[in-house]
Amino acid sequence: MTIKTIGDSRIISHNPKIMIKSWIFDPPYNIGFKYNSKVNDSLSLTDYSSLIQESVVNMFNHTDEGHLFMINYPEQTARLLPIIESTGWEFKQWITWVYPSNVGHSKKRFTRGSRVITWFIKGEPEYDIRATIQPFKNPNDKRIKERIANGQKGVAHYDWWEINMRKNVSKGYAGWANQLPLELVERIILTSTKEGEYVGDLMAGSGTTLEACNKLNRLCWLNDIDERALPIWEGIQ
Repeated sequence: MTIKTIGDSRIISHNPKIMIKSWIFDPPYNIGFKYNSKVNDSLSLTDYSSLIQESVVNMFNHTDEGHLFMINYPEQTARLLPIIESTGWEFKQWITWVYPSNVGHSKKRFTRGSRVITWFIKGEPEYDIRATIQPFKNPNDKRIKERIANGQKGVAHYDWWEINMRKNVSKGYAGWANQLPLELVERIILTSTKEGEYVGDLMAGSGTTLEACNKLNRLCWLNDIDERALPIWEGIQ
């Protein structure tokens, strides 16, 4: 089942009987990007902080025990961390998402090639950090050979995830700015939910969360302020 709504992330509500197990939260980064008339990406620090705070309160109120994964730039995440914690979400881990990039080169600073996935929890929800794994780095090592012989296929991921961005030449690209890679969203969902549980996305945009939920047999609740997202969601199988 997929629930689709259009509205402001700070005030939107849905069936109170439906509680979300894991939230994907990829808000605008407030860097002056030209999205559309619906999104102001040049807010004051106070207004941006209020947007994030009110959104995470909304998510907190629609979660019994669950997870929140916010994706943002490192400097914004550092500013927002205490604000989010003040709403009741408990900080669990800072994960760095790294990717190669050929844009943003500057003579004044190093090229940006990372964002942050901040993991928060409410209560004591279940999770599985080995739901997806990385292969052994040295499969010829004697100890690793023994583990492989015992059926172990790899190890848990590090707290940095190297996943390419979803670009205009990538499979599934929907022409939406800042479209998340499917692999990244799948990893979050597999870590924090089981089949049949609800995954929520307050700013769902291109619908990568729906794409992942359909593939992984999760239920999905989507919202975005831009009504142009609806036909994209409807086209995702």
